[in-house]
Amino acid sequence: MGEFAATDAQRVEFEFDNATKSTCIGTSADGRIYYAGEASNKWCIGEVPHGGYVLALITGAVLDYFSTKHQRDPVALNCFYLRKTEVGPFVVEIEHMKMSAKGYCLVRARLLQAKDAVRPTDVGQFDSRQYIEKVHAIFTMGNMAEEAGVTHLHEPYQAPNPSKMVPFQSAFMGEFLDCMVDPSTLHDFPNGMGKPVFDQLLQFSDGRDIDFKSIPYWCDMFVSPPLLLGQDFLGVIWCPTMQLEVQFKRKPRGKKVLTSIVAPHIINGRFDCSGGVWDVDGNLLALTRHQCLIVPWSRNSKQPSRFKSNL
Repeated sequence: MGEFAATDAQRVEFEFDNATKSTCIGTSADGRIYYAGEASNKWCIGEVPHGGYVLALITGAVLDYFSTKHQRDPVALNCFYLRKTEVGPFVVEIEHMKMSAKGYCLVRARLLQAKDAVRPTDVGQFDSRQYIEKVHAIFTMGNMAEEAGVTHLHEPYQAPNPSKMVPFQSAFMGEFLDCMVDPSTLHDFPNGMGKPVFDQLLQFSDGRDIDFKSIPYWCDMFVSPPLLLGQDFLGVIWCPTMQLEVQFKRKPRGKKVLTSIVAPHIINGRFDCSGGVWDVDGNLLALTRHQCLIVPWSRNSKQPSRFKSNL
């Protein structure tokens, strides 16, 4: 995979980049910057675009906007999923909150969609009255190469052990990924429940490198921990994300990531889960925290056949 990516004479357009690309269509009179793209039907959980994939759509636009600025590295993002994103055209609106020549910058980025809208190619074609906000995100941008100061680690999160992992085919988007998981937390009926912990080793199957745009996807690309308790316990469920935070710790390099996620509190159909993303050398790339719901699968799709489980 990696060898193909490195030696192919033609420019390779990787699946993730093809599915997350957007184009700047201009700046409005009040200074807001707009990008337009298409959400793919191939990067979905059931009928709904995957939350981490959706966040990568927004992140890609923000990174492109900052690519010529001093603050080209994401430091943190906080996002709120207000409504389900639909497959099809979208617009990302970027608005300055705090800008700086050399210090940290904050921007608001909103993913917007309109029913039956045609993808705009110019900001003059964008009519905000037709659009509904689906995701609301705030990005902190900086320059990691120039960060300096005290470093002290106290009982830091540890990367999972890849030697315990076995090959695993993800039920959704599995054709785009090579995955290995620690099977010790998976449920094993009738012998007992699993644990709401999921550790894995991931890479894109077409050899694409990991980067900042893909980190939010990796942060959200896991089997939802409640599912690990077993379908006999919870039934056929969907676990949509309400809010998600990512704190970026270093520039990612290479082709593989180790990820770990745990849900310590499942209370009244709502749960928190947190974890991290590491490179294969155990260097922490990002921390993440989510708040999610447990709802019937019918909230995702009216077709039970769309539910897939390989646990």
